[in-house]
Amino acid sequence: MTGSPVSSRVNPADREGSGAGALFQGELLSAFLKNLLLLVLFLGLSYLFFHLALDNDFWQSDDFYYLAHDLHMTETRAALFDTAPPYKFQPLVYGASYYLFHFFKFEPRGYFFVNVLLHGLNAFLVYLLVRTLLKDRAVAVLSGLLFVFTVGNYGKSVMIVSGLEDLIITTLTLCTMIFYFRNELAGGGRIRSPWFFLTLLFFVGSMFTRSTSLSILGAFLAFNYVFRRDTGHRVLSPDFVILLVIAAAALMLKTLVFHYSPRFYTENPGPLKVVLYAAKNLISYLVRMIFPIHTSHLVTAAGPAVRFVYAFATEIRIVIALTVLSYSFFGFIFGNHAIRFFIAWTYIMALPFAFFQFPADWLDIRNLYLVSVGFVMVISAGAVYCSRLIRHQRWRRCVPFLVPLFFVVLARFIIVQLDNNYELRSALPAAAARRTEIVRRYPWVTIEGTRLRYNWSVPAGSGGDKP
Repeated sequence: MTGSPVSSRVNPADREGSGAGALFQGELLSAFLKNLLLLVLFLGLSYLFFHLALDNDFWQSDDFYYLAHDLHMTETRAALFDTAPPYKFQPLVYGASYYLFHFFKFEPRGYFFVNVLLHGLNAFLVYLLVRTLLKDRAVAVLSGLLFVFTVGNYGKSVMIVSGLEDLIITTLTLCTMIFYFRNELAGGGRIRSPWFFLTLLFFVGSMFTRSTSLSILGAFLAFNYVFRRDTGHRVLSPDFVILLVIAAAALMLKTLVFHYSPRFYTENPGPLKVVLYAAKNLISYLVRMIFPIHTSHLVTAAGPAVRFVYAFATEIRIVIALTVLSYSFFGFIFGNHAIRFFIAWTYIMALPFAFFQFPADWLDIRNLYLVSVGFVMVISAGAVYCSRLIRHQRWRRCVPFLVPLFFVVLARFIIVQLDNNYELRSALPAAAARRTEIVRRYPWVTIEGTRLRYNWSVPAGSGGDKP
C-alpha cells in the first residue's frame, strides 16, 4: 500500500540538517587527513635530520646506567621503582626502556630510531599545541618544523639513548597541555568532559616520569591568567585545583613511599646566593637557546670561523641576554595572548633546571628540549606576522623567514659536530670502563670489540657483583 503524498515528502529542515551533518563529517575527515599528512611529514623530516646518528654507539654515562638498570630489571621487577642515585623516580621511563631492551638488547640503532620517531611525534604535538591556542595554521606548521629541526635545543636528547626520558616527558606534557587547553577553550572547563579526562590521564602519567608537575601546573596557571577573558573562568579554576591536589598527593606519596627527594647540591650556598645562581642560570639557559656555543672540545676542534666568533662570546651573551629580557618584557605586555603565554612557558619550563643545577658552570642543553617549545613559537609568530605586514612586497616579504632559516642552519651545523664528537667518545677509555663495569656485574654479558653482547651460554641472573 503506497503512502500518502504528505507522508512521503521530505521535510526541508531534515534535508538541511542531514546536509549540515554530512558537511561537518566531511570537515572532520579533511582535518583528520591533513593532520595525518603533517604527522607523516614530521616523522619523515625527523628521520632525514637525524639519520646520521643511527650508527652511533652508547657513550654517555646515563646510557650505560640505563643498560645496567635494564639488566637489573631482568633479575627483579622491583627495580622499576629505583630512586637511589644515579637513578630517580621515573618508573614509566624505566618500563619503556626495559621494553625496548627486550627487543634491541645492545644494538643502539633501535634505541636511536625510537628516539627519532618520538621526536617527530613531539614536533607534531607542538603543531597541535600552537594551533589550539593561536588558530593560525602557518605559525603552527612553522613552529612544528623549527622544533623538528631542534631549533633552541639542538638535538642532544635525540642523539643519546638516555634522551628517551626527555622525549617521553615532553610527549606527556604536550598532550596534557593540548587537552587541558581544549577543555578550557572548547569544553567550557567542565570537569566531566572527555578533554579533562584525557588531561588527567596524561598528567598522572607525567608523574611517573622525571618530575615536572610544578612546571605543568605553572603553565596551566599562566594560561588561566592570560586567557581568562577568552574562557571566562577564574585563574584558580576548579579543574586546575583538582590537578593541584593530585600533584600534591602524588608528591607526598613519592616522598613517603618511594623516598623521592629533589637533588640539590650538598653544600648550601645560602638563600641569597641560591636566588642569584638561579637567576644567572635561568638567563644563561635562555641565551643558550640562541647562542649554544660554549667552552668545549667542539669549540677547540672547530674551524677558525667558530673560534673567531667564540672570542667575542662574553659580549655576544650580554647583548643576547639584554635582548631576550627586553623582548620578554615588551612581548608580555603588548603581545597577543598566545605570544604572552609562550613567553611565560619558556621561563616556567626552564626555572626548575635553574634551581637544580646551581652552582655548576655546565648547563646541559638536554634541559632545553621542552623549554624550546616556547622559543620556536615566538620565532615562528614573529616571522609569519612580519611577512604578512609586508605581503604587498614581492620578495621582501620573504626576508623575515631568514631568521628561522638561520637557526635551522645553526642547528644542523651543531648536530653534525655533536654526531662526530659522539662517535669519538664511544671509543674513549671512559666508555670502555663502563662497558667493563657492566660485564663485571652481569656475567651473561660479554664484550666483542667495542660492543656489548649477550653470552647465551651463561643463564641470566647468575653470579656477578650486585649493582
